[in-house]
Amino acid sequence: MSLTDEDAAIQAISSLDPLTETQITAQREINSTVYSDDTSVDIHDLFRLYNALYFRSLLLPRVEVSWSSRLTLCAGICELTKDNQGKYRRIRLKLSEPLLKYRPRSDTINTLLHEAIHAYFFVTTSWRHSRGDDGTGHGAGFLLLADAINNHGGYLVTVFHTFHDEVDSYRTHVWQCGGPCKEQSPFFGLVKRSMNRAPGQSDTWWKKHEEECGGTYCKISEPGLTKEQITKLSAKERAGRQKNKLDSWMNGTREGNKCNVPRGAVARELTAPNTGARSKRPGSPIEGSFATAEKKLLVACPICDLAVSEQEINEHLDAKHMC
Repeated sequence: MSLTDEDAAIQAISSLDPLTETQITAQREINSTVYSDDTSVDIHDLFRLYNALYFRSLLLPRVEVSWSSRLTLCAGICELTKDNQGKYRRIRLKLSEPLLKYRPRSDTINTLLHEAIHAYFFVTTSWRHSRGDDGTGHGAGFLLLADAINNHGGYLVTVFHTFHDEVDSYRTHVWQCGGPCKEQSPFFGLVKRSMNRAPGQSDTWWKKHEEECGGTYCKISEPGLTKEQITKLSAKERAGRQKNKLDSWMNGTREGNKCNVPRGAVARELTAPNTGARSKRPGSPIEGSFATAEKKLLVACPICDLAVSEQEINEHLDAKHMC
């Protein structure tokens, strides 16, 4: 009969009473690290120590531990993948650098332990772990071992460890649906992603959206270029970028907005009908003065910093900086 997660958890828990000399040494080193004034975390060294204390020294060298700069939807992940022989024996444990680098050190330690529990079950029960009694790997065995580790070391290993504010801060690519779903909670037709991947047929919910809404998604926000990306732009590309910023400012739209959604608009405001013109109060004295100011608007050339009339910026760029 195959070993279950619950069986493997009981074996790990049984090894905690009494502790061996190796476990006692590991616990002493862990305490000196966890309760030190140093705010940094050496996840590789801690993983080595936790392997000896809680996981029967079964995880190394099989489990690969690393920081991930691309993991932005959850704090950590543990994967069972194919090795060079095509068998599911390779285990990779990754922690999210973007989400954890500004969090308290305890969050990194709890996340490391959470993923180490998954790694332990992958070692002991293989692929059956991810198909356990709850289908997510957080069944009775996981809860049993996590509870034992929490009680033994005073940790706070939980089933879920996503940090909503941090996750949302990296979802800077935003699309808005123009169909009926933009008036429906909880999403109001908004799709936010950390990667520039537009909503489409690869999404599991796409077919349902086509049937029930049928609206078209339009990108309304995206992150700006990094300093490194800007320095790599050609003079012509930088000039075009400056013109786009000017157009966005003059039209009152946010940069990256492909749908002309007003700057600062929220989901509910997007339901208002678009009249096709910028509305102003009748007789507003600002209207006439704004037109005059627009004619005299000076902008800095993005290449030579010369002050040039907004209407003449393109001619200036063509004459002085065309490559």
